[in-house]
Amino acid sequence: MIMKVASTQDTAVLRNAYRTTFQEYSNKLDALQRLMSSGTPDSITPDSITIDAAVLEVEKARQAHSIARDQLARELVRPPAARTGEHHIRETARLLWEVAGRPEGSAERDWRRAEQLVHAAASSSC
Repeated sequence: MIMKVASTQDTAVLRNAYRTTFQEYSNKLDALQRLMSSGTPDSITPDSITIDAAVLEVEKARQAHSIARDQLARELVRPPAARTGEHHIRETARLLWEVAGRPEGSAERDWRRAEQLVHAAASSSC
């Protein structure tokens, strides 16, 4: 029972890191887009040093998000020793939905894909 709680807590921490890094990445992209569109034909555009610094910030945020995404994905495909199959499928389906940008109407497709992934991971770990 202790292992189940730890696993659930680990997943929650990783899911929170995934969401936080995605939001940070999104914010950095928005800032870069605002910077790039801040110049008008009659005004001075941002200098290349400022743009390069913003691009670097976007890249750092992208890398952090990719790491968080990969860690969460590894946790979700880990053999569910202490998890119920349905819980694991639900977590995987939610991750698929989030990675796809949270589209409306994809619940059934995400669930079926999550079932396939969870079952494939379980059968390959046996």
